[in-house]
Amino acid sequence: MVSLASTRQIPGVIAPGVGGGLKRKQIDESPKSEKITSAQTKRRRVTFDPDVDVHIVDPNGKSLELVGEEVRRALEKREGGDNTAYDQLRSLFTVKPTSSRAVLSGQLQKYLIALTNNVPLLDNKCKGLVHAIIDCHWATRNEQFVRTYRNFIRSLLSMQPGFASSFLAMLVEMFIEQPSPAMRQQDDPTIERVRIQSRIHDVIKAIVRQNPMSSTYLGSILSSNFPFPTDTAKAHVHYIRNILKVSEYCPELKGEILSLIMDKVVKIDVQIQADLEELDDDVEDRLIDDDIEEDEDESDNESISSEESLDTEEKHIKELKESVTKLDNIMDILFSHYDSVLASGNRFEIDDSFESLLSQFASIILPTYRSRHTQFLLFHYSQTSSDLIERFAGCCAHLAFDRGKPEIARISAAAYLASYTARGAHISKEVVRDVFDLLCHQLEDLRITQEPNCKGPDLRRYSSYYAIAQALLYAYCFRWRDLIVTPDDTLPTDEDIIYHEGDFEWHASIQSTLRRNIFSKLNPLKICSPAIVQQFASIAHHLRFLYVFPLMETNKRVRLSRAVGAYSDGIGVRDTALTMKKGEEGFLMDAYFPFDPYMLTRSKKWVQGDYNEWKAIPGMREDVDEGEGDEEADDGEDSADEESESQAYVDNDNNDEDEGIEDADASS
Repeated sequence: MVSLASTRQIPGVIAPGVGGGLKRKQIDESPKSEKITSAQTKRRRVTFDPDVDVHIVDPNGKSLELVGEEVRRALEKREGGDNTAYDQLRSLFTVKPTSSRAVLSGQLQKYLIALTNNVPLLDNKCKGLVHAIIDCHWATRNEQFVRTYRNFIRSLLSMQPGFASSFLAMLVEMFIEQPSPAMRQQDDPTIERVRIQSRIHDVIKAIVRQNPMSSTYLGSILSSNFPFPTDTAKAHVHYIRNILKVSEYCPELKGEILSLIMDKVVKIDVQIQADLEELDDDVEDRLIDDDIEEDEDESDNESISSEESLDTEEKHIKELKESVTKLDNIMDILFSHYDSVLASGNRFEIDDSFESLLSQFASIILPTYRSRHTQFLLFHYSQTSSDLIERFAGCCAHLAFDRGKPEIARISAAAYLASYTARGAHISKEVVRDVFDLLCHQLEDLRITQEPNCKGPDLRRYSSYYAIAQALLYAYCFRWRDLIVTPDDTLPTDEDIIYHEGDFEWHASIQSTLRRNIFSKLNPLKICSPAIVQQFASIAHHLRFLYVFPLMETNKRVRLSRAVGAYSDGIGVRDTALTMKKGEEGFLMDAYFPFDPYMLTRSKKWVQGDYNEWKAIPGMREDVDEGEGDEEADDGEDSADEESESQAYVDNDNNDEDEGIEDADASS
C-alpha cells in the first residue's frame, strides 16, 4: 500500500499570524527566500511512510470474484480469437500437483467453481481445457476439491453431454493404473488407495445416475480397456475387481460385465491348455504344483538382466507360470463374487446370477474347446441347491439333444452332462438315474434311426450317437453304485458289493439298452476313447453288468479306413490336437471331460467338498487287464449270450467292412 504524501512544515517558512495583515514582511520578498522556497517546494511532491507494509499479490491468494472475472474474460477472448488467457487457464490444470509451479488445490478449486458458473461457454471449442480438467489429478486432492470437481462434471454434462464418454474413459483407465497416493499437492492431506478407488466409483456413479444413457458408452469403454492376455496378473485382478464393483451400481450392465469377464478368462484358460500340451509331463506337473505368490501388490517387474539370461524354454515356462497365476487369481475373485451372491440369501439375485452363468455357459464356455477351469464356476454354484443342480443338468441335456444345434455343440454338451453327473459330489441318486434315463432314451432313438443304414462304425456320420454313448460309459464308471437297485432303496455298501451273490438288479432298462447298443452295427466301443472303454469293460465285468472283452478283442481287427475325414463335418472344426492325430486315433472320440480334477492352487479351495474323486471298486484289482478279464470270465448264461452277440456282430461287420473298402477302392 502507498502512504499519503507528507505535509510537514519546512524550516525557514513562517506561517502568517492569526491577527496579521495581508501584507507580507519584507524578508519574505528577498531573492534568497524565494530561492529556498522554490527548492524546497520541489521536494514536497511524494514521500513514503516506512512504517506501512507493502504486499505483492500472490496468485494463490486471488479472491473468488477476481478468479471468476479472469475465467470469464479468458473464455470470451477465446471466442474472439485471443487464446493467451485461455492457454494460461488451461496450463493451471496440466501442472502436476508435485511440481513447484503447481497452484494450491484450494486456489485451483476457485477456478473450478468459476468454470462451473461459466459452463455454457465450454463448448467443443474448449475441448482442450475440458480434457486438461479431466486429467488434473483430482483423485488425490483434498475432499473439498473433489466435491467441487463432481459438481463441475454434473454441471458440464447437463449442458454438454457429449463430454460424458471422455470422463468415463478417464475414470475406467484408472482401474488399470490407479493414481498414486504420492501424487498429491503439498498442502493436501495424505490419502489411502482404497479412498482413491472409492472416489473414482463415486464419480462414475454420479455420471450414470445423471445421464442413464451414458451407461451405453460405459459398457463399450469397459470392454475396450480390458487388459490384454499378456498383461500382468496384477492388472487383471485390479481391473476385474473394479468392473465387478461397477456392476453393483449399474445393474443394467451386470450381464454384459460378467460375460466380458468370462470371455476373457476362457481365452486365458484355453491358451494355457494349448501351451501345456507342448510341455513334457514332468514340467507340467512342476508348473501346476508350484506355489502361487499370495501378495498381489508386489512388483510385477523383473530385472532386465535376469530376463535376458533365460533361454527360450525357460522363458516360455516362466510366462506360462505367470499365466497360471493370473488365471488362478481371477478364478478366486469370481468364486468370491458368486459366493457373496449366495450368502446374500436374496432368491431373486441368486436366480438372476445363475441364469447369467447359464447364458455364459451356452454362448462362451460350451463352444470353446479345451476350457479347463472356467466351467467350475457353474460346477460349484449349481451344487448349492438341488434346484440349481437340476437346472444345470437340464441345460446340458437340452443342448446335447437339440438337433437344431450344431454338431459340435451337441457333442460338447454331452461331455459336460456326463462329466457333471460323474464328478458332482452333491448330485443325488435320483438325478443320476434321471440323467441315465435321458441318455439311454436318446441313445436308443438314435440307434433305431441310424442302424438300418449303418455299414459299420463311422464317427463322421454318427458323431452325436458316439458322444452320448461315451457319456454313458464314462458316467457309469463313477456312478454305478447309484444305478444298483436295493430292497430298501439305499446305496449298497462296499460289503454288499463284495459279498453279493448273483447278479445285481439295475435301474430301469439301463443294462438292456447298453447291451443292445454296444453290440449293434454302430459298435460304439470301437469309436469311443480306448481308455474309457477299457475302464468301463473292467468295471462292468467285475459288477456282472456286461461282458464286452471279446468284442474289444474283435474290434482290434476292425479297420476304420472308410472313416477318412471323420471330423470334417463336426468336431474337426476345433483346432486341437485331434486334428494332428495320426492313423486310427484320428477317427476316435476324444477323451475330453470338462470336470476332470481342478488344479489351480489358490482357487482350488472353492470346489473342495463339491468334487467326486475316483474311488476304487470294492473287490476289484486295479491292474486287471483284458487277458485276465477273459480268464476270470464266468461261464454264466449272460456271458455266453453276450459272447455270441459279439461273434455275430463281428461276422456281420467284417462283411460290411469289405463292402466299404471295395466302395472306397471303386471311388478312387
